[in-house]
Amino acid sequence: MLELASFIRDDHFIADTISSAAPTLTEWQAALAASPTPKQIAALALIAGATKLAGSAPVLMPLIGSDGITGKASAWALGQLATKENSIEKDLLGAIQNGSLDVRENGYYALSTLAACGMASASLPGIMQDRVTAEIERAKSGGSGLGEHVCRVLAVLGATNTTELIQNVISQDRFCDRFELQRLRKAVEDNGRDNDSIKLLKGNWTQCFAEHLYVEKAPAPEKPAPAKTAMAKPTAAKKIAPPAAPKSTAPNPSVPPMNAPTETSIPADEQMAEDGDENEGAPADGEGQLPPPLDWAAFTAGPEAAALAPQLKQLAGQLGPLLEQLSLRAVRAPLVDLNGQEFVALLLQVLPQALPPQHVQMALSPQALICYKAVIKFLMRTGLATNGPGLLDALKMVRRELTNQMRQAGILNGPDYSDPDGDSEDDPAAESDGDPDLSGPSASQPHPAG
Repeated sequence: MLELASFIRDDHFIADTISSAAPTLTEWQAALAASPTPKQIAALALIAGATKLAGSAPVLMPLIGSDGITGKASAWALGQLATKENSIEKDLLGAIQNGSLDVRENGYYALSTLAACGMASASLPGIMQDRVTAEIERAKSGGSGLGEHVCRVLAVLGATNTTELIQNVISQDRFCDRFELQRLRKAVEDNGRDNDSIKLLKGNWTQCFAEHLYVEKAPAPEKPAPAKTAMAKPTAAKKIAPPAAPKSTAPNPSVPPMNAPTETSIPADEQMAEDGDENEGAPADGEGQLPPPLDWAAFTAGPEAAALAPQLKQLAGQLGPLLEQLSLRAVRAPLVDLNGQEFVALLLQVLPQALPPQHVQMALSPQALICYKAVIKFLMRTGLATNGPGLLDALKMVRRELTNQMRQAGILNGPDYSDPDGDSEDDPAAESDGDPDLSGPSASQPHPAG
């Protein structure tokens, strides 16, 4: 008997329990019939895929139409269950033909997985080439094209004409994920196929779903009470030591994203990397306590957030508290007290080390920079920012630095980091004379994708 509650804690997978489960088909079906939550259904899908549970594929196939983790876990499981003798590939192609956005996205993920496992048919490359054309036409007609997802299947297969098809998507779908397509093109040009995705998709399920794993947090060591001294706002620019060079969490353009880059959210439990000293050095107020948090509800209800598109408004509501937390923990100063140099370091040095790699792309995307600008304007309007204009200038420097990194990496048609407000002073291509030194150990390493 499967205990559904044993698979999930705090809405995250308990890896050991899921990995050790080996139910019969009858036990597995009984668990599904017990009205599990979406996360529990996803856990059951992972169990079916990991144990190659015979007879589970017909149950999993309709689940690829589910959004979020349920659909993706079911797609991964189907990719693991596929063989060259069963009909899983054929069924996936049939579902994709006229399927919804979720069906198509998860269907392509399943095809990438079965291709990585060496279970693709000889006809799949040709079918995927036709699907690239279909997704481009869908995008041209005003729908959501998923050309980059099809190209990932082709890159995993090492199909001929993959680089040409990638360029077709870049040229004809202005809303495609250009960074992912550039990554795929470089992988194919260098190695003939996308070896990073192959290694990820054919490995243990915990690699593909690492951001959903429950991690026990070690108890914080007891610390002596700090002296009761009043905390005054700084009157001069503070000097901070550059953070240490990124370890395993540093963004790497060659690493495929853990999740499809269609979501504009960063799960709260994933926002800080598990780092032993992440709570060290946070500033204290006059009573030895952390300063009161900013009123992010007021930001969300304010004119700065109201001017954002709905998705960006939601993203800004997450990124604002994230910056506040990182500022306290890494820069050791409240966000409102940062000067321009510290704000640049926060975005280009601290943030890429603090976030899991799969979320760095969103946190350093052009959309995220729009959100940061809204946060700065909120802090200025409410009189909280010690150096509001300096923060705006710092954001311009970040735009220029990210653009320069894209150019140095040889990435064409990448994300557009120019300021959407059209201020010529925010032009990322402008000269950067007089900018703070960004040449610390980490400044040259963050890229706008993880």
